[in-house]
This record gives sequence, structure tokens and C-alpha cells, in this order.
Amino acid sequence: MKKLAVGIVLIGLSGCAVATTENYEAILQSWIGQPVESLIASWGPPQSSATLNNGVRILEYWYVYNRHVPGYTYMAPQTTYHQGAVGGTTYSGTSTRYIAQRVSGYDVNLMCKTRITINPQGLVSNWTYQGNNCKASR
Repeated sequence: MKKLAVGIVLIGLSGCAVATTENYEAILQSWIGQPVESLIASWGPPQSSATLNNGVRILEYWYVYNRHVPGYTYMAPQTTYHQGAVGGTTYSGTSTRYIAQRVSGYDVNLMCKTRITINPQGLVSNWTYQGNNCKASR
């Protein structure tokens, strides 16, 4: 179950359920006290790791995704004011025509970096994360 939930986070799919940071935190919290071998078997090898002098290991998992939001076209009203005279009669009024306006597409960078602390006994003891896409569905 953990592998499935993490896989959903890592590939950015949310299905019908709403992905939230609370769900991501619940998944991370469920790893506290679990062996590092189980974590690596489920999440795969970390993108980076370091071992501190006191035997504590830090594993880092990164998720970076660039999503393109396509541009679109909309019709904007353009009103023209008219006035004049024809044969001694004056007139005034307006006419409106619609002009196509184009909004360019843009890229959105989605990122989540998760740091998991492994104690000297080889058990998950803590976690932190940062980024704008640290979310999961449950």
C-alpha cells in the first residue's frame, strides 16, 4: 500500500481522490520506526544520501516535474464611438466588434524534496519536505 501511495506521489497522478499535503505527511509518518531497507524497497534508491559522524543517515528523494499550461484565445469587445451629420441630421452611436486576443502558454515547475532521517539502528526516525508539490492521495 505504501509503495502504491508513494508511486502516485512520485509520478504526479491523483486519480479521483484529492491530493493533499496532509495525506503526504501521513504517508511519511507511517514510515517512522520502519527499517531503511523497507523504505528503499518501496521508494527506490534515493537521489542522494549522506552519513553523519554520529551514524545517522540522511536520504533525499526529489520529484521535479515541469507542466506546460497551454495558451488560449478569447474574444475581447472593442467599442467604437461614432458621430457625424448626414444631410443636416446629426447622429451618434456606438458599434462593437470582437477581436481575438491570444494569451501565451506558460510552464509551471512542480517540485518536492523529501529528506528522511535514518537512526544508527537503521530505522526511519524523522522526515522533512519542501516544495510546491508535496502531495499525495490516500
